[in-house]
Amino acid sequence: MISLQDFQINPLITPGWLGILALIAIGLVILCLMLRLRGGIWRAGMMALLLIGLLAPQFTDQSREKLSDIVLVLADRSASQQLGNRTVQTDQAIEALHQKYDNDPDIDLRVENVAGETRTDMFAALDRLLGGIPRERLAGVVMITDGQVHDVPVSLHLDAPLHALITGTRDERDRRLQMHQNVDYGIVGKDAEFIVEAIDPDITAGNPISVTLLQEDGTVRRFNVPANQKTSITIPITHAGPVIAELRMAALRDEADTTNNRLILETTGVRDRLRVLLLSGEPHPGERAWRNLLRADPGVDLVHFTILRPPEKGDDTPINELALIPFPIRDLFEVRLKQFDLVIFDRYQRRGVLPVQYLEKVVEYVQGGGAALVVAGPEYIAPDGLADTVLGQMMPLDATGRILEQGFIPRVNDTGRLHPVTSAIAGPRQATHRWGHWYRQIETRQTNAQAMTVMTGINDLPLLTMSRVGEGRAAILTSDQMWLWQRGHDGGGPIAELLRRLSHWLMKEPALEENTITTTRSADGASLDLTWRKIGAAPQTATAIDPVTLSAINAPFTRQSDQTWQANIPIAQHGLIRITARDAKGKSQTALHVDRDVLTSERRNTTSTTEILGKIVAANNGYIGRIENGLPAFRRVTRESSWNGPKWAGMVQTESYRTLIGTTNNLLPLPALAIIGVILCLFGWRRETR
Repeated sequence: MISLQDFQINPLITPGWLGILALIAIGLVILCLMLRLRGGIWRAGMMALLLIGLLAPQFTDQSREKLSDIVLVLADRSASQQLGNRTVQTDQAIEALHQKYDNDPDIDLRVENVAGETRTDMFAALDRLLGGIPRERLAGVVMITDGQVHDVPVSLHLDAPLHALITGTRDERDRRLQMHQNVDYGIVGKDAEFIVEAIDPDITAGNPISVTLLQEDGTVRRFNVPANQKTSITIPITHAGPVIAELRMAALRDEADTTNNRLILETTGVRDRLRVLLLSGEPHPGERAWRNLLRADPGVDLVHFTILRPPEKGDDTPINELALIPFPIRDLFEVRLKQFDLVIFDRYQRRGVLPVQYLEKVVEYVQGGGAALVVAGPEYIAPDGLADTVLGQMMPLDATGRILEQGFIPRVNDTGRLHPVTSAIAGPRQATHRWGHWYRQIETRQTNAQAMTVMTGINDLPLLTMSRVGEGRAAILTSDQMWLWQRGHDGGGPIAELLRRLSHWLMKEPALEENTITTTRSADGASLDLTWRKIGAAPQTATAIDPVTLSAINAPFTRQSDQTWQANIPIAQHGLIRITARDAKGKSQTALHVDRDVLTSERRNTTSTTEILGKIVAANNGYIGRIENGLPAFRRVTRESSWNGPKWAGMVQTESYRTLIGTTNNLLPLPALAIIGVILCLFGWRRETR
């Protein structure tokens, strides 16, 4: 199509000078008229022609091709769209658009699927698509969704209509649990308070709704909460580390989605302060290593006593003048012992300072959940040492009475390579560590079959051995030479990391547990995969408790090439699942599996709605309606007309085109301008000569 599309001027001189010349020309014409000079009209015509020539008027001949208008269709394919018949409705709407526009050469229909497991970000996808098209060709945007869109902007200017087709049904019912106040951290021994709301739009606010609380220890609490009102739920923080519970609400028969009927209550337990009692039998280089390590930890309160002068040392100096402070035996071992998380006996001898009955209280303290560590030097097997006391009998090693004095390099054994206390310092199995030598070790033999020796010394004798005693923990280091590493002797060694991990294991740091069970959901979602890193007796069976029926599901363990054990439990239920694993000696260990999918924005509210998109659709002159009521009629509209109606949605005619051929022609070519000028001059000259 050829058309006179554009008329333009391209002045040969700047507009300022052109204006000055125009004023001069007008002045000369007026002067000629006032003086009644002959040829004034011809002069005026000549000056006008000169000015027009300086303007250089042009016109453009163009051949243009009409471009199709682009219609963007965004189909919500998120997890909530899988409910009910929403997928069918979405496919039907897309098919209707294809039938309407596929054969229309003036429409370029582009369909984009927007997936999302945790969120529905329709406008992020729209922004990405708009960046790849000319905005002047946009005829309209159609969103097909259930209305649960999580990235709706405050404002949006498309210069084209935004239409929303809502899937689902108007009478859908979906009750859900919603978190209003979470608790990130809590003090061990106290309760964590969560603020939640049981939402059911079909129940009057305040009416009771029955809920069930599943706790880590297997306890199940059933109680009522007021509907559609915020309420407080508390769970006890019994240990350090993650503390988890699950709140469940009974599902309705006709409910659209039941996954949001449960809510994970999760916090992290922290100890207010870890308190350590360090008792040194006499001043020596090793006690400084312990003191410096424990004082450097901001989460540890250290109480340290050193016996500077034993009572049997004979001189005439009164005892009250020798002691810096009296040793508070009764206060420490009767009144305050249970306030400590760990008691360390560092090269300690009784020497009449600590009566046997107080050592018995230490044993009771450990069996009740405390922790004790003995650093054994020659004093340990002396006549008044700890080896022959109830405390020595509680240790996992039995001293033979021999002191071995020769150089050796401490070594992490195979068990130590699995144990978190020493695995971090073990290094590659084939590598030879250039650690410094130690020169003294107490000969011992292991008497507790459940004990774990993680480091060895001379002739592979136990160097560091740990064990569980009742509800507590005990460990013994059979050398007092660790301070050599701290001093850097012979290259030193990882003493700070070793002692830090050992002390925190004794104080039950969850991250340092040696027997841990990890759980993962299988790819098909129908089972749980368990991996048990086990030291000691071989695992036999794993049992999971179904969180809905509370029935037990069993599965056997099998040994893997990496020395771990695995089991697969066929359980499709999601949420908080309690698992108990048993070994060949009847000992059990518990673990928790948590499916956190209920915490995602996508599952928090799945009821189809027109409210979330209503304002932004109206701001862009679009149509919004439910597909169940029928699809709107799609029309072509101009920019100046209305873009939507009660039962129809408009697509703007953009009148976009592409220029195929374009030529620019001067309205007054220079040759023509010269000829006309000569003619006018001749006529003016003739007029004046008459």
